[in-house]
Amino acid sequence: MASVNKFAFIDLEASGLGPASWPIEVGWCFPDGSPDALLIKPAEDWADEAWDRKAEALHGLSQETLHKNGHRIELVCERLNASLSEIDVFSDAPDWDGFWLYRLFSAAGAKQGFELKDFGDLLSSFKPEKVSAAIVAATKTAPHRHRAREDVLHMKAVYSAVVG
Repeated sequence: MASVNKFAFIDLEASGLGPASWPIEVGWCFPDGSPDALLIKPAEDWADEAWDRKAEALHGLSQETLHKNGHRIELVCERLNASLSEIDVFSDAPDWDGFWLYRLFSAAGAKQGFELKDFGDLLSSFKPEKVSAAIVAATKTAPHRHRAREDVLHMKAVYSAVVG
């Protein structure tokens, strides 16, 4: 099991779930810290056609909001690497989050400085009934909202309930 401050939780929200989808928000949090989250200004070559209105209804972010309040992709990559380099970073959807991180870092021409791992693997050494109870407890105190900040707080709450 990873030790405190040697790992973090990450979540990305995206334009949709298709093969041309792109990241719109990223959040991360350490087990003993407060979350950080950044809206992402779309890269010039990310297709508008990949914008899914159903995804927008879930996360509540518009393209206008991203263009107005989003951060440049280079800055987002710099912040992620500064915070997460050379530690294990756990996602509850590593295939999708990994894909969107790839899109983000590729568009910025940057190298990702951390490894993405499956949040389920972090919990795998605990009894399934303990993990289930932790998920129920975390859903009450830090519900999953399809927003990056809230969703890393949900993972943090699950982990805290399992180990605590």
